[in-house]
Amino acid sequence: MKGFRIFWVLALMLTLPACSDVFLQQPYRVLLVPSQLGYEVDDQGKITVVGNNAYVQVAPGAPGGYLERYDYQVIDDSGNEVFAGSSLGSGFVGVEVPAGREESEGRVVYVSKQSQPFRFSLDGKVAAEHLQQGAPLNWRYLVTWYVTTSNGGVVRWVQEYQVKYPLK
Repeated sequence: MKGFRIFWVLALMLTLPACSDVFLQQPYRVLLVPSQLGYEVDDQGKITVVGNNAYVQVAPGAPGGYLERYDYQVIDDSGNEVFAGSSLGSGFVGVEVPAGREESEGRVVYVSKQSQPFRFSLDGKVAAEHLQQGAPLNWRYLVTWYVTTSNGGVVRWVQEYQVKYPLK
């Protein structure tokens, strides 16, 4: 009998981490198209930031609400903040986030959904500094996104996006 209990405890310990991705997953993610932040430089040295369309991907069962704002830091290839102490990295979005559920034939069905697109692109000051430093490979944005849910809660999470040159 003791061996049987040990078997079930081990089975439970192995199963719960796999379930955490389903039950404890981040309810929202912001997807970019293209998936990296970047810029191009023409023959005269003029920098053109590539525009990104962004979407809030909503997990099944997540509440709806609004993507209100974001803050970001630019991190260099050594892990240091590029514009430390600067007010460069924040903005207001105001995009409606759909609920990850819908009613179908009198039942509630949990589904993945996506917001309407909004613009989120590399800051021109960041592009100029990145280029001036030789366009290092591992620069990135650490973005903290803030959703105010329909039930009044605030969900915040951090996502990382690579800064890339050239980005076509």
